[in-house]
Amino acid sequence: MIGVILNPEQPRKGTGELPPFAAAYISEILHHAGIPFSLLPQEALAGDSPLPRLLILAQDFDLSSEQKAGLAEFVHAGGLLIGNAGASGMDDLFGVQTIRLLEEGYLQPPAATHPVTGGLRREAHVFGGDMVKAVSGTALAQVEPIQPPPQAGGPAADAVVAHAPGRGRTILFALDLITSVLHIHQGKPVVPIPPRESSGTPSGSILDPERDGDLVEIDDVDDLYYSGGIPLQDGRTYYNQRIILSPMADVLKELLLRAIFHLLSSAGEPLPLLWYWPRGMTSMAHMSHDSDGNRPLVGWCLFDLLQELNVPSTWCTMPVTGYDRSFYQALIESTSEIALHYATGNAPVREAPRWSQMDFDWQYDTLAYETGLNNIVSNKNHGIAWQGRLEFYYWCQNKGIQLEHSRGDRGFTFGTSHPWFPMEDDRPNGDFLDVIALPFLTQDFTVVCPHGFMRPLVDQSHATYGCAHVLYHPSHVEDPECERSIRETVAYARSLGMEWWTSEEINNWERARRRVSISSAANGASTPEGTYRIQSEDALNGATLLYLLPASGSPPSSFTLDGKATDAATIERYGHRFAQVTADLHGEHELKAL
Repeated sequence: MIGVILNPEQPRKGTGELPPFAAAYISEILHHAGIPFSLLPQEALAGDSPLPRLLILAQDFDLSSEQKAGLAEFVHAGGLLIGNAGASGMDDLFGVQTIRLLEEGYLQPPAATHPVTGGLRREAHVFGGDMVKAVSGTALAQVEPIQPPPQAGGPAADAVVAHAPGRGRTILFALDLITSVLHIHQGKPVVPIPPRESSGTPSGSILDPERDGDLVEIDDVDDLYYSGGIPLQDGRTYYNQRIILSPMADVLKELLLRAIFHLLSSAGEPLPLLWYWPRGMTSMAHMSHDSDGNRPLVGWCLFDLLQELNVPSTWCTMPVTGYDRSFYQALIESTSEIALHYATGNAPVREAPRWSQMDFDWQYDTLAYETGLNNIVSNKNHGIAWQGRLEFYYWCQNKGIQLEHSRGDRGFTFGTSHPWFPMEDDRPNGDFLDVIALPFLTQDFTVVCPHGFMRPLVDQSHATYGCAHVLYHPSHVEDPECERSIRETVAYARSLGMEWWTSEEINNWERARRRVSISSAANGASTPEGTYRIQSEDALNGATLLYLLPASGSPPSSFTLDGKATDAATIERYGHRFAQVTADLHGEHELKAL
């Protein structure tokens, strides 16, 4: 159905400090989106084997003359092609003229709507790729370069270009979508300023708090109280109402997904995929708590409130005195989750540096002993401490922590509300780490930031089909305003159809759905087209299967799953129509579109 051309040993073109081997991250993007695909070497472009109907060039390639000829023949004969980070020396095929390299810039929202760029409503920070000018192709969006600086009187830089050479169709992303997504997710190394041993994770963000941030309008004066207010001479209080409100990595991923859906639906090509969440849910919600001292009274107070609201949550807990076994047992029996709250330097081991794997391991082992748990699934660092870039993920991986949510604060500082797997991007082949990152949005509405931030942040998580992860400390729950904020946040998320899951539930679901495979089962007359084999290694109850509907013509009239007719509602995702089937998956299944 979809082939991805990838050369993981070829570094990105250009200078600067961007990840040199980010192209392999396209696998993470497509796997998370539940889209079936196959990786192909660039040599396949000149091979004898038939190519899938849609090809994606994951990077700006140096193609041989035979590979260029094969690619041109593929498109002119009716093939569909998406290019990323440049035209790979095929300017005519994409209908563009390449101008020069792009290191950093801003993708501008288009003046006219289009199925590919329909989700782009504000400028988005991008990194890497080329600047091009549409010639025979149609420009769908433009880029404003920062580096290199724009040339006075130079031609307009087009960033997304659609073209229809021969009987085929192409879409070129001249900017490097893949490098941009990975760079925003993983950020830059955090280098603490002595004598501190670590800094907060937002210092690792590569986004600009000013230009990438938005000013949130807050009407209710009650929503303006928080501890960071600055008193003015007239007695009023000034509050920083700017926050990174756009999940920019999700916006860039959406461009790629929309391009896939647009080309296939326009050509009448079917595409089955596995949706992010169960039972057709649009988005998810998650609440975590940082114990910060394990004070029993406020712990029980927050526990009782969440029991009343029927919200399972994740308690990130320090291995220090305070909570006793009865409290931990109450959390376990309530279906809440006990997680580690790693606090730098808490291990009473003389030879353990304050920021070290030894320090981390001791705290994990101590909390496991105190709680009676055999394994602890997730962690968030105290003070959202961070050092280096990917080092801490290795500590988690080595100790068996499967989900890490220290990255975040001040909105979408790492560009997403979706769970994702980090990747080593400074060497070929892109090694993935076996730890899920789940960023959080902000801390304690009404205490650390205005409660007026809540709805915009939850709305954005919902609009991009992600998980709204909010953090509340038990130490603030006795404040009536904080309690009010928790109640309103829970109610508002539920009004959007979100369910509240622990990070362990999110981790288990995401890992199980990644082990589902979808492939065509068509095999001549015995198995007709429109038949698909679905294999699930784990039990995945209420899984949501989507089937892309054609942009024109007649859609399938019915669906069967394992030979039995099944209901299929028509829904819209990413600006395209899908048939939706909900099923309990485990083992092998057969889906037919009739």
